[in-house]
Amino acid sequence: MVITSYTPAHKISRILVLSGQNSTRITAIIWSILNARQHIEVKIQRSSNELCYMHIDAVRVQSDDGDVTLRATLTDITERKQSEQKLRIAATAFEVQEGILVTDEHKIIVQVNKSFTRITGYQESEVIGQHASILSSGQHDARFFQAMWEEIKSNQFWQGELWNKRKGGELFPAWMSITTVLGEDGYPSHYVGSFLDITLQKQAENVLLDARRHLEKQVERSVSELQRLKDEGSEVSTALKVMLKLRESESVDARNLLILELKQEVMPFLQKLRISSRDAKQVRLLSALDANLQRLISSYGCATSISSAYKNLTPKEIQVASMVREGTSTKVIASTLSLSPETISIHRKNIRKKLGLDSKSDNLRSYLITLDK
Repeated sequence: MVITSYTPAHKISRILVLSGQNSTRITAIIWSILNARQHIEVKIQRSSNELCYMHIDAVRVQSDDGDVTLRATLTDITERKQSEQKLRIAATAFEVQEGILVTDEHKIIVQVNKSFTRITGYQESEVIGQHASILSSGQHDARFFQAMWEEIKSNQFWQGELWNKRKGGELFPAWMSITTVLGEDGYPSHYVGSFLDITLQKQAENVLLDARRHLEKQVERSVSELQRLKDEGSEVSTALKVMLKLRESESVDARNLLILELKQEVMPFLQKLRISSRDAKQVRLLSALDANLQRLISSYGCATSISSAYKNLTPKEIQVASMVREGTSTKVIASTLSLSPETISIHRKNIRKKLGLDSKSDNLRSYLITLDK
């Protein structure tokens, strides 16, 4: 577009005001145009209020009669400016903490960023034109890469963990992403790979795994020790039971032997003394001694506590025995338990038998009172 025959103070200043320039800048531009030809780029506002970029080629023209005019050519350079802005943004985004390499469709490296150099040790000039396999660690077989590229072909993307190799030959674990760039024909034109060195994360994982294995071993040892103590405790308990049973058996044998000795030797001897004695007082003493020995024989080895005495009784017999111990009569016990007096008498008889009170002279209540609670 060519604009002719406009005064510098009006037309050019109007364009520059619309571009958002301040007054000092406007004045400087106008005077520079009046003194010499100028090429400037400005941002202006169209009649539709849309902002755009213009390249202005302005020249001062003086006629024969001395009039001064400016001839200006305006070229719309908005698309070029927007493309430059996108490139600046892309360049900024390219320089991130992740290492980035760009390859062509044949996986030949065409561009890398500074983080790539920092992580791998390779300078840009050393890898441009090289195959991406320059980073291969040799830790992955053909099936790994076959599966990786099949996924890239299907989804235009792959992400995962792999091992790479630095320039000095050191292997390092990396978390890598590969993205396909499609050309205008819809086929891959480039591949963009980005990766992070995850050495520190792997070291932390190893520390945690070691700690976990150590803890598992400690738990295993503790369980084994507890099981050993349990087994030993069971053995001790079994031994104690055997000893108690043996002691009980020996006690029963000793009691039976003593009773047998009393019945076979002592009691007949007392009976003979009582029959042969002519002294009434001596006879009474012998009779009392005989009765006491009979009571000793019947009660020897019997229980000394209520709990041990009741262990062989039925629940109903325990109720009856408890009420007898409290001095309750048979009639009241029968009424309380909703039983007949005859049934209570049968229970009393069974209780006496289980407690070893075979002699009629042994009073059930008297015996129960002597038991410890």
